[in-house]
Amino acid sequence: MRINREVILKILRLDKNIYNELASEVSNFQIAIAIYTGGFLLSGLASVVFIRDALTYIDENLSIFGTTLPFEQIGELNNLVNTLTSILDSQQIFGLLSNLLLSGILSGVLGVGFIYLLISRFFRKETSYKQLAIIYGFAYVPALFNSIIFFTDSIWLQIFLIVGTSIFSLVCLGSGLKQTYLLRNIEAFLLVVVSGFGSSLFSQVI
Repeated sequence: MRINREVILKILRLDKNIYNELASEVSNFQIAIAIYTGGFLLSGLASVVFIRDALTYIDENLSIFGTTLPFEQIGELNNLVNTLTSILDSQQIFGLLSNLLLSGILSGVLGVGFIYLLISRFFRKETSYKQLAIIYGFAYVPALFNSIIFFTDSIWLQIFLIVGTSIFSLVCLGSGLKQTYLLRNIEAFLLVVVSGFGSSLFSQVI
């Protein structure tokens, strides 16, 4: 299947047939990996931009905070802002991004693995790791919209995009699992929660 604007719109509209169509073509596996990797990196970079802009906002408004916070807390806040700003402005940021990418890859592999085990062993449905990886990867299409953050200085819009795209990606994943494997809403919800929690926990341990 050719991945074009229509396919992306169907994913965003939670079309009832789109994931069946995508998962039926093995050639979409590489595209799904690219979307997941791109979406995860964009989310990470968007978070860095948000933190940087938030620190700038706090630094510029420390005098306002000084009227409501004790002097000691203002000093601690100022030191924290300076420390985080120096990290974001130094070469340490490349190490952070590298760790983010490795964490994202590991989290994705484990997340798909958990879903595969639950669907094949618990729900007793026929599936394949590649098929699940395709669904998992294309569910990250909303995360690509985090690129908007690089073109705005609005803290509130940045928060909305980071939180909104994260939640909507989970919704897309649940929708894809539900329609492909004929699951109930609660079953799809449990798959998303368990896979997300399990992959995050194991990736931190490893």
